[in-house]
Amino acid sequence: MFCPECAVEYRPGFTHCTDCDVDLVSELPQPETDIRPPKVTAKHAGEDFFERLQMKSWGKSSCTFALHQFIGMCGIPFTAPLVFSLGFKFLLLFGYAYSSRDFYSKTTEIPYFPVQALFALILGWLIGSSLQHKSILWVWVLPLAALTYSFLSLPISVLEATSFLSRITARFSHFFGWGCRPAQHCRDQILFTLPFYSSLGYSLGALLARGIRCRPSQKLALGLTSVGLIILIAIGIDLIISVRQTGWLNLYWMISATPVGLGVYLLYLAATVRTRSSRNT
Repeated sequence: MFCPECAVEYRPGFTHCTDCDVDLVSELPQPETDIRPPKVTAKHAGEDFFERLQMKSWGKSSCTFALHQFIGMCGIPFTAPLVFSLGFKFLLLFGYAYSSRDFYSKTTEIPYFPVQALFALILGWLIGSSLQHKSILWVWVLPLAALTYSFLSLPISVLEATSFLSRITARFSHFFGWGCRPAQHCRDQILFTLPFYSSLGYSLGALLARGIRCRPSQKLALGLTSVGLIILIAIGIDLIISVRQTGWLNLYWMISATPVGLGVYLLYLAATVRTRSSRNT
């Protein structure tokens, strides 16, 4: 039995071609002048499978990049002050009282944002050592584009800067120096400079991890677990103190979502690293 479309020969007992969806015939028709080439359905199926696999790979890569972009731009700026605040809360055990003004001046009013930058470097190294995703190395591009656009489009008053050099200096002071402080009701460094610094530190930490190329080990899993637990403990203590002072507010759901998600993600990575480390040994 033969398929009249693809000319594939079937064993006795078959009556229908599964590829062309036509009935089989006992003999193939005689060619007239032109012989139509048979349909290579296996090749088409292979191409369709490759296209679906490529689309799935692109989708996974896009989701991975979006995740690390969120960690660099939002996760670190939200979480680093909470982790840093544990040191202030620890001082309460020794009778040292601090004001919220002291805390926020250390985390939001110092140029270059050293707390967020250091936390981003550590987090980038830990996550980069466990994942080795290339997308982590490029999360600074989007914040840099936003910062560049804001830097160039910032309106400078003629009274403040009369020359080109003075206008450039005023822009640098506004975005990278003491020219824009939250105490002065200026949020440009919080909105544009801080995400760039945190994303850049996150990428640099991952780059250092790729240079070292350490194997997944129990020490790496311990580091991920420790940082994840510290984040969860910090947000838990902060929520307890806030609820005691003001009661529960729906705003707390939004504030705690990012640090909690980041802490849980680090614990998940720690479990993955332990599994890979046990397989290697």
